[in-house]
Amino acid sequence: MPGPGARELLQAWEYGLSGSPTQRALTLLATALPDASLDDIAGLPTGTRDLGLLRLRSELFGDRVEAVCSCPACGEQLDACFDARELLRDENTVAAGPPAPTRPLSLHGSQVTVRAPNSLDLLAVAGDPDIPASRRALLRRCLGPLPAEFADTMPDDLIDEVVTQIAALDPRARIELGLTCAACGHAWPAVFDIASFLWAEINAWAHRTLRDVHAIARAYGWPEADILAMSPLRRQCYLEMVRS
Repeated sequence: MPGPGARELLQAWEYGLSGSPTQRALTLLATALPDASLDDIAGLPTGTRDLGLLRLRSELFGDRVEAVCSCPACGEQLDACFDARELLRDENTVAAGPPAPTRPLSLHGSQVTVRAPNSLDLLAVAGDPDIPASRRALLRRCLGPLPAEFADTMPDDLIDEVVTQIAALDPRARIELGLTCAACGHAWPAVFDIASFLWAEINAWAHRTLRDVHAIARAYGWPEADILAMSPLRRQCYLEMVRS
């Protein structure tokens, strides 16, 4: 398997089992950026982080992405397929460290800056059951020092402007697929969450791999580290002999 080895991926999977979705995303991306600290990776804009996860996914499982979703109009199940290269073609290589870009924003005659949210921001507001309040808290974290009149509340027009500026700064933070239901003809933009999608794939892969390791170890008495160090092709050859 190209990219991180089986041992590194299993360690990331085991660590991520007890983590939040954001922590899992950071743990997986860290396997692709072994020279970067977790804090540096967490400081990446979420769109940059997710592009890194998409690249990792292509290295591990290929460029074709196949998902299943439900039509919001009639509930019909349909396949959503796309080629990851279409999203990655013109993007620069993901690297941790550079500061997130900012934009100036004028508020009642005062100048503040706005930046794209990162994983540290998401972790800070995670777990708040009040969705509107957590959304405002997230946006406030992305703004420079605010004028006194906005210290306790943010008017709706300001929120809308901040959201617009963030979308311009980090357009890949929201990956949408244009879908049309074959059953009812309804068309809609479906949001593709690479972080949760990749985690689900890694989770399924980890369970398959552990079952394979168990079968080979039981048959030959080899330690897990030696079995994981094998190429997938060699492990498969041994599995076929064990099962025959």
